[in-house]
Amino acid sequence: IFITLIHKFREEELREVKDALEKVSKRRKTIMNRRDVIAFIDEGHRTQYGELASTMHSILKNASFFAFTGTPISKKERDTYATFGYADEPYLDRYFIIDSIADGFTVKIAYQARLEERVHLKKDYLEAFLSSKLEEIPEEYRGKVKEELRKKLDMIKLLLKNPKRIDVIAEDIARHYQENVKPFKAMVVAVDREACVLYKRALDNILPKEYSEVVMTFNQNDPEIVEKYHDELKERFQNKSDEEIREEIVTAFKNKEHPKILIVTEMLLTGFDAPILQTMYLDKPLKEHRLLQAIARTNRPFFKNGENIKAFGLIVDYVGVFKDLKKALEIYDERDIKGVAYDVDKIKKELRSKINEAMKFFEGVVVSDDREAIMEAVKLLFQNNTWEEFQKLYKEIRYYYKLLKEDRWEFKSAFSWLTEVYYAYNSKVNGLDPEIEQKMDEFLSEALKFIHETVDVGRIRSEFPIIELDEDFLKKVMKKTHKERAFYDLLFAVRHYINTHKGPITEDLVEQVESIIDRWKKRKEDIERLYEEILGVAQTIQEREKERRALNLSELEYSLVTVLKRHVRSDTQKLIGDIKDLLKETERFRFSRWQEKADVVSDVSRATMLFLVRRYQGRIDNIIKARNEILEVLKRWG
Repeated sequence: IFITLIHKFREEELREVKDALEKVSKRRKTIMNRRDVIAFIDEGHRTQYGELASTMHSILKNASFFAFTGTPISKKERDTYATFGYADEPYLDRYFIIDSIADGFTVKIAYQARLEERVHLKKDYLEAFLSSKLEEIPEEYRGKVKEELRKKLDMIKLLLKNPKRIDVIAEDIARHYQENVKPFKAMVVAVDREACVLYKRALDNILPKEYSEVVMTFNQNDPEIVEKYHDELKERFQNKSDEEIREEIVTAFKNKEHPKILIVTEMLLTGFDAPILQTMYLDKPLKEHRLLQAIARTNRPFFKNGENIKAFGLIVDYVGVFKDLKKALEIYDERDIKGVAYDVDKIKKELRSKINEAMKFFEGVVVSDDREAIMEAVKLLFQNNTWEEFQKLYKEIRYYYKLLKEDRWEFKSAFSWLTEVYYAYNSKVNGLDPEIEQKMDEFLSEALKFIHETVDVGRIRSEFPIIELDEDFLKKVMKKTHKERAFYDLLFAVRHYINTHKGPITEDLVEQVESIIDRWKKRKEDIERLYEEILGVAQTIQEREKERRALNLSELEYSLVTVLKRHVRSDTQKLIGDIKDLLKETERFRFSRWQEKADVVSDVSRATMLFLVRRYQGRIDNIIKARNEILEVLKRWG
């Protein structure tokens, strides 16, 4: 296997090799005439149409070529299909954008035009750019056409670099980023390197300077504004090399709080992989594979606690390219680029569909802010085991809703109600306070700011408080005349307690609580009987907790004392002392994940048995039972 770059195939460097191969190939098999040579070409749309590729093919004459590309092109002089495929079979295999989204490898990309009247290119300039196909113009006319086209393209650059225009866009970017993107990160794509510096200056006047950084190359003959910025950059980064500075900026963007916005023109538009990048502010005309590759920088999922929390990448268009996306991508088969980007109207349509889907969880429930209606929705989610599905769908809806900041009023009522149900369930069943949840996660914190504009979270917290399973709560529940309500309160409180106090005190109660929940969901038993049973569980937990606190024991110590009581005769204080001694004696064995090592488990078992035999007289079978139960408790919780 040989791995090489296309640049190795320079004609002037390989001429002698090629001549020698041609002579030798007449007498025997060589790399030039063998048919068992296979070449795998990466980025097959870019490097296979010039002199380097021609030299490679002239040396590997009988090789089989297989190209890999995410953006195959079909132009008169550069055609990926014609170069590597067959007329009746242009692809060996292909993996569509919508497949990647469905499989969770990428997220959808939405696009939004902003400041259309003030900053977008005029139609004739945009058409000149989108129609520029110099390589397809006959050679004899190319010079004249090229000159005319260059004038228009130069004018486009001048228009896009107008400092007043950039100031207007920078102000919009700053506002949009703060209100819609943060704490995700963003990228500004400027028309050239001079424009990059202008954007940096403009953004620094509005946002803290550490928010943005420019990533680009520098040359000997740079314009004064670029040269001056280069000097400032070198001074700020203590005269490190340009390459070191770029690497430091990119690493910080991916892993640290700052910078939050990268400003680029050519660099990082291909191959740059940063899941935290969510929004691209596009102020450079791009088309075809360059447009596809650039916008794809925003489509990586971003995982937090094992869950993707980035439903969309967003392209904010300040040029107007997305007005005629079909024209910008006309060299592609429509099937190849289906789902490449969605406009805001499509997002609204999808949000409407998702809200309708979410409402199906609550058929028969009155959609009202009334506590009883919200509680009925919570009960339905719990009884039907649909909380996980609803939660996933709600989070998508929340993201869509946030994305449509200026177009979401038609969804406000339904979104508010679904949010109330989401918060009520989390508070009542899961014991999660939305305010605490917000403080724990900076990404959620930003998202919740706009929710507070829509929903009275304080009222939800008041009407659906997190219940603590204590004596006061039990007394209040037992006084309730509405037994069904009392049952729900008890059930959710006990379930939450067991889920958050997984340990020896509650271990033997888990199956009983699951049985109660199962019978309630199947409506197999009278609610009064289920209420009495769950009340009994709650009282057992209270009694155990009360006794544990009175004896000043940890949950592990209390559980081991309880086990020992069942098998040996002795007073409580002696049992407590013995258990504390046993834990000290076995402590040297019980390092992290000791339970996974069979020899260490045997050591703990042996030490426990010897300890019990030394301390207690009695039937050996009782001692063995005590040892076995103690070992099981230690394996689970010790």
